[in-house]
Amino acid sequence: MTVKTTKDSKTQDAVDTPVRRWRQRLCSPGTICDIRNVYQTKPDENGETTWTKDFPKSLVAPVEDAESAQYAVIVRNSKCYDGRKSLKIHSIVVQSEPLKEFLGKVLEGYPGVTTTLERLEFNSPFKPMVHRWENFLEIRAKEQDPTTKQHADLLHKILEEELRDTITRKNDLIRNKVITHELVWSIFEPGDVMIHTSDGRTRAFIFDKDVIDGRSKAWTLTGKYVDHDGENFGYRDKDFEIYPFIGTVPITSLAVSPLKYHADQNSIRESLIARGKLWEEHKGYHYKQYRGIAHGFNHDVEIVKYHVNSRIIIDTDAFNTFHPYTSVNVYGEKDFPLEMTDDLRLVTTPMLHGYSLKDKEWLRFYLDLSKEIIWETRAFEALVLPSDQENLKDLILAFAKAQAKQVNNFDDVVEGKGRGIIMQLSGPPGVGKTLTAESVAEVMRVPLYAMSAGDLGTSASDVEYNLKQARSATDLERNELVSIFLRLLEYYEGIMFLTTNRSENIDPAFESRVHVSLTYQDLDKSARRHIWTQFLSHSANVGEFSDDVLNKLSEVQLNGRQIKNLVKTASLLAWSKEENLKYEHVQTVLRLRDVNS
Repeated sequence: MTVKTTKDSKTQDAVDTPVRRWRQRLCSPGTICDIRNVYQTKPDENGETTWTKDFPKSLVAPVEDAESAQYAVIVRNSKCYDGRKSLKIHSIVVQSEPLKEFLGKVLEGYPGVTTTLERLEFNSPFKPMVHRWENFLEIRAKEQDPTTKQHADLLHKILEEELRDTITRKNDLIRNKVITHELVWSIFEPGDVMIHTSDGRTRAFIFDKDVIDGRSKAWTLTGKYVDHDGENFGYRDKDFEIYPFIGTVPITSLAVSPLKYHADQNSIRESLIARGKLWEEHKGYHYKQYRGIAHGFNHDVEIVKYHVNSRIIIDTDAFNTFHPYTSVNVYGEKDFPLEMTDDLRLVTTPMLHGYSLKDKEWLRFYLDLSKEIIWETRAFEALVLPSDQENLKDLILAFAKAQAKQVNNFDDVVEGKGRGIIMQLSGPPGVGKTLTAESVAEVMRVPLYAMSAGDLGTSASDVEYNLKQARSATDLERNELVSIFLRLLEYYEGIMFLTTNRSENIDPAFESRVHVSLTYQDLDKSARRHIWTQFLSHSANVGEFSDDVLNKLSEVQLNGRQIKNLVKTASLLAWSKEENLKYEHVQTVLRLRDVNS
């Protein structure tokens, strides 16, 4: 489409206007070497402001000039709307060098205040002065220098009038061991130890700062505590909310409260320091028994409670590696003392980070629920094999101990390859394959991580079947799964037991990765008799079982797992009849088994 024009008409761009002539006189953007000042306008009814090139007509000369710099203190006042006075102090600027030195003594160690600054300013409600008021009065009374004393008296006069009501109310509340929501900030001095109780456990924090929400009026108090990230000690932060309440409440009933206001503060301190020492001993890698609540995380990184009854591995470094979204990150580690002190032990976390072997989850554990493992050292001796295979036990244990002590320094051509010991145990169910691995771990006092092929986790729905069966040259997906598993076996550096009931179907490629391959036979009569004797002797309220009875029981073709289950069921039957466990109870269970088999 075209636009037609006549001699008497012009396009809009060709029109000669004052704006067009003004634009033609402008320089290219950014070419003038000068400053253009613009000024903010007054807020409108919605609080919005804009910018203008017009210099504000309502400006007055700045008050903090050379003339005002002569004064020891500048007090800024603003309108007060509470009906009791017309003005209130907005802020105070200290300019006197002697007064700065005086305040340096009063506020020594107070976080966030540097009294040597050229411009030392305090804003309402003057929290440092309220927190250190008694200190202020004490040091002022001892001051010997006339000039300093005069300037300190001047500041005291200003503050005493401004803070009298706040300090009087605070002291009255503390005498009565209560506090109002308005004055919550007054009882928390930065650096104070504060106490919080959760899940029945008390822990301590170092108070850092407080902030009040403009809308909800809720206080957010931030405390820091000591943790360990697997390599270094450092600090972490935790926030606590104190929502508005009416009237007064006991100080110790707050969500978090200063330790100094607790009547039993000395015993609390001693208890937490003792726990801190124990926590410090759990640094690094540890193998423990745990029973109770632990904390995990779901996919939305929300805390989920687990009921754990398992052996656990404490290892924060590994926790961070496998759980990066909830990893333990500390700050201040570079300035952290080389050795822990009781003040630091007081504020250590009561949590440990590690892995639950039974739940197969990375979790956070409570320190007080972590116990030493009671080892079943007789488990290996109790392992029963057919008489002609008893020597296999010693062979397996010898291999395992050698690997654990790194006697095997053999390495493959490729570094890191072939350093582990892989043992394959095959045989029918219930002959002791799994018990062998468990009992070896007990003797060596090391963790045993047990998983089925299905626990390997992969996108293939039939992975458990795939890893149990020999590969087919035409099944590429199964080939890939098994190949990955074989490659991981080659680089595994620990002790691994592979157990199977179907050795004939094991992929031939596994054979070259296995160092020891043992085949367990069905239990003979002697082995079965031994197993019956063991399980019966461990049963509560067991009656007498004669040699003839044990011989009869050993004639029944059962494996070790079946014998264990029979004894357990017979024991429950005897308990329900309030009788000692007898042969009759075992016979009853055997008959039920025969009927259902």
